[in-house]
Formats: sequence, structure tokens, C-alpha cells
Amino acid sequence: MPSPNFSQKTFEPIPKIEEEMSTPSSFGSITKKEELCDCRLPVRICTSKTKDNPNKKFKVCPNSLKPGKKCKYWEWIDELVTGNPDLKQELEAVKEDVACLKKEVQELKNKTHSYRVEISCNII
Repeated sequence: MPSPNFSQKTFEPIPKIEEEMSTPSSFGSITKKEELCDCRLPVRICTSKTKDNPNKKFKVCPNSLKPGKKCKYWEWIDELVTGNPDLKQELEAVKEDVACLKKEVQELKNKTHSYRVEISCNII
């Protein structure tokens, strides 16, 4: 029987499993919740090796490096808010506020420009 050649075997990282504590009327049951990609597979946790994002962790579809069927699931892991759902919700709300304010600023710039054009046309 030939011996297996382990040098050619590739290993994939173990997907991250989040644990949620739930304590209904039963005595403290623990439910495990796997984070799934759009393919409904457990996501892989990888580490960026790029110059712009050295050692920054991200989540990706386990099929991302395989040819063929794969989803586009990909997300940076913001280590400061990962463990705090309230903080994560607050961050998302702030991001929405910033997007609304940017839109409002652009609308005001457009109005200001149209007023300038109108004023310059009235002067001539």
C-alpha cells in the first residue's frame, strides 16, 4: 500500500462559529449560530496580506478560491464592534447619517451653483 503524499494536500481554515447565549425558561441552553455566506455555507475567516490592509481580517465565501459557483460574500471584520451588537447598530446608524448629510451637502452645493448662475445672468 503506497504511503499518502501529504505535501500536496491543501487545508482550508476552520470557519468561525459564533455562540449565542439564550436563557429561556429552560436552564441556560446554548445555541450555536454559524455565520453563513450567500451560498448558505459557513464563512471563512482570512487575513489580508496587502500593503494597504496588512493583517486585517475579513470574512469570505468558502468557494471564493475555487472555480465555478460562488457567491460574492465578502466583509471586513471590524474587530472593535464585532463583539458588541449595540455598538455595531450604532455604527450603522452613524454611517446612514453621514450618507444623508453628504447627500444634503451636495444638494446645497448644487443650489448654490444654480443661484450663482442665475445672479450672473441677471447682471449681464
